[in-house]
Amino acid sequence: MEITKPQADKSLLHYKFTPAGGLIVVLLVLALIALGERVLYDLARWITSGGNADYFDNLQVIVMHAIFIIAFLIISIFVNMIVGEKKEKYALALIPYFILSIVLSMQLTLQVAVYFGNHHTNIQFYLVMAALSLVCTVAIYFIQKRFNPTNL
Repeated sequence: MEITKPQADKSLLHYKFTPAGGLIVVLLVLALIALGERVLYDLARWITSGGNADYFDNLQVIVMHAIFIIAFLIISIFVNMIVGEKKEKYALALIPYFILSIVLSMQLTLQVAVYFGNHHTNIQFYLVMAALSLVCTVAIYFIQKRFNPTNL
């Protein structure tokens, strides 16, 4: 059974999934998200020793989640850059992991925003969110600068 349809262009972004392949990738993404959420839940329980494992109100939980999520994101980006540049077919298996790192990163951003919104003054909140926006903007700039449409 093929996961992708045959095509002339071997670029990672141009693969056409077969229905069975698409279903397998979607199931893998959902399983990985469930696994990632369970890891975050267990980390929260472990760091608080069964106490206040609130994702949005406990700074220790947020810091532990940040360590895990940022490490996972860095590893995911690094592996995707190395394997994606080779344009090998098995790179398709890495897409769900990259999607998981993006979903977890968005969750961490929400956790930090809610925490700062509830526990800091308006000026502190604006400074932190402006810094986060600046970091994301610079990251997008460098990703776009590295992007070469002729390699697709």
